[in-house]
Amino acid sequence: MKTGFRPRRDDSLHAAFLRLMPSSLTHWLGARAISLAPEQIALREGLRAALAVGIMMALAMALGMPLMAWSAFAAFWTCLVDPGGPLRVRLRTLLAFGLIGTVVAAIMSMAAGYGPMVAAPCLGAIVFACGVGRMRGAIATQVGALAAIVAVVAVCYPMPPHGALAIAGLFALGSGWALAICIVAWPVDADAPLRQACAAIFREEGRMARQLMMPRPDFPDRTQNVPRDTGAYRREIRMRIELARGRIETLSPYTASDQTRALLLSALETADRIFVVLIAFEHAVLSRPRSPEQRRIIRRIRSVMERTARMMMQPLPDTRRLEQQVVRLRASSGGESTLFGSGALICAEALGNFIATLRGTPRHAPLPMESRPRPSASKWHGWQVVLRHSARLSVSVLIAYGITLEFALPYAYWAMMAVIVVMQPQATATLPRTIERVIGSIAGGMAAAIMGVIFPVWLILATIFPLAAATIAFRAVNYTLLVLFMTQLFVLVTDLVSPAMGWDVGLARSLDNIIGSLVGFAGCLLLWPERGSPPLTTQVADAFIANIRYAIMAATFPITDHDRIEQARRMAGTASTRAEIRYQQSRLEGLRRSPRLEMTGQILLSLRHIAGAASVNWMERSCAPSDMRPPPSSRWDTIRQRMAWSDIAATSPDIPPTLEEMAAMLNDPAIVPENAPT
Repeated sequence: MKTGFRPRRDDSLHAAFLRLMPSSLTHWLGARAISLAPEQIALREGLRAALAVGIMMALAMALGMPLMAWSAFAAFWTCLVDPGGPLRVRLRTLLAFGLIGTVVAAIMSMAAGYGPMVAAPCLGAIVFACGVGRMRGAIATQVGALAAIVAVVAVCYPMPPHGALAIAGLFALGSGWALAICIVAWPVDADAPLRQACAAIFREEGRMARQLMMPRPDFPDRTQNVPRDTGAYRREIRMRIELARGRIETLSPYTASDQTRALLLSALETADRIFVVLIAFEHAVLSRPRSPEQRRIIRRIRSVMERTARMMMQPLPDTRRLEQQVVRLRASSGGESTLFGSGALICAEALGNFIATLRGTPRHAPLPMESRPRPSASKWHGWQVVLRHSARLSVSVLIAYGITLEFALPYAYWAMMAVIVVMQPQATATLPRTIERVIGSIAGGMAAAIMGVIFPVWLILATIFPLAAATIAFRAVNYTLLVLFMTQLFVLVTDLVSPAMGWDVGLARSLDNIIGSLVGFAGCLLLWPERGSPPLTTQVADAFIANIRYAIMAATFPITDHDRIEQARRMAGTASTRAEIRYQQSRLEGLRRSPRLEMTGQILLSLRHIAGAASVNWMERSCAPSDMRPPPSSRWDTIRQRMAWSDIAATSPDIPPTLEEMAAMLNDPAIVPENAPT
């Protein structure tokens, strides 16, 4: 189906960046709660921000107004807060930030003019109020965080009332200028980030299929490295599917059209069904050599996944080549008499339904406008967590403010900015953010210091343009890259508008960021700490129960009970992913050689094997005639008896199993087959 697609100009940059980024690196970082999403690079948004910031800085230099750097900062922050989506949502968000930022800049600059005793209470109250905005959703969270940053910068510019009003006016000028560029001069594709997220899932599935085709010299004595390597794809794909599902189901009712929502949800459903097939194939190739027919099917699935990933990047896709590949994939099924034939047919049917959705005939009716949930419907969800986070954020900012006053740090707002962006509601999310910010700040500060020494003024001004573009373009790719480019941008802007040149600004930026990051992390640990996340043993037990539930349901439940089995499969994958991430974090904490940690790794490895066997069982039962389906294995009754587990679908065991009990059951040949990689 030709749809007149006109490709995006930055597709080549996406492709080059994805080719240079090894999947092993994204898997390694993802297992340690550090996000790296190369598909989310946004070149056009970056160029738009560079234009807004560069013109403001050129005006500041031409007019000899150092204070006009406020207009450049306001333009940058306005581009950063742009949520994308329909014009109405974007316009409301940008106007709200411009108004809030203008008022906050005036209040804090004026309060700072009366001294720290007046400024500190005002700063604490404003930061707390900005944190409470998290209750209203993701967009309000971003607006609140940037408004708090405006407050901590303004408190370092003490002014009399007329000077504070001048700062507010410069902020309004920069924000209005950026709004005009974002809304009028340079529109963007509203749905591109969600399409890119779905395309990344298909791309990872293609890589997983390629991994299945790689030769395994250790067959048939397989070492544990093979299932560990392939398990990385399971974890990455499951994480991406659930994250994308959450973004689509939460945000798209008020940031995307009905047709777009149907398309994206259909893409996720297709990816999820193909994921089951790949898990079953993975289990099969680890158990026995691949035949030429099996290799051909895997090769065609890989080709189809790569084609689908490229097609998802297109606003108006051309499906003709994909349809041809689906026809060849269906032909290779050979009448679904084997596991690989059944898998090829399932993939072909899933892709056929997806193509039908692309043609404008979604399987599910679009969500009526009047029945859409509003963002305010759940604004009080988790209010205790939000209030606690806002309170400790406010206190931590005041502590950083006090430290900068006590030691007379020249750029105090950098320390307070670090507190705001580092602190997260959960301490486990704050530690990776702290590490990323410290690394990015030190590297960016040193690079900016070198440029400040060797570059003339005109070249520093010219460098601001690509740095602003890179900061916005890479903001959703990785937080370290964001901080790296943003540090250089802020340091060079400060170089241009202040007498301190050279190494001083870069080193001060790095030092203040380290101080603020450490204060923010300490605040999460010491100020009203949240209830600790479940220990590793509990998460492994949850994964064990979820995977056993899925295996039993796949082996014993009626084939018509498809929805409950699918839900059990998703829960098993999510629980295993959480446990594996916690396991990797524990290894980084110095427990690598702990015998119990090694036992945990063996249990998680065996659970992946059980999930793969369950997927194989489910596929074989789904495709076989009712009179030829094998009877359920008695080993599931053995597990239920050992765990005193009466109702598999509705409840969990009264007493969760210990690591030793899980290891004993997984090592029992009566429960797990002899060829399980335990």
